[in-house]
Amino acid sequence: MVTVVGHRGAAGYATENTLEAFEQAIAIGCQRTECDVRLSKDSELIVIHDEDIARVTNGSGRARPSAHLH
Repeated sequence: MVTVVGHRGAAGYATENTLEAFEQAIAIGCQRTECDVRLSKDSELIVIHDEDIARVTNGSGRARPSAHLH
């Protein structure tokens, strides 16, 4: 059985890891979505794929992986 997963929402249709991208993934028939959760410098949870935030924000710096939050 094949499961259709929206990677970072429907990143090809809307800005990745946004509510719009997750809603679009559902609208086009994805059965699941996935996202990456990291920690900001002040230890807040953020949804972002890249460790370097510059690609998808107007900021700069690094986000820490939060794999230990499973």
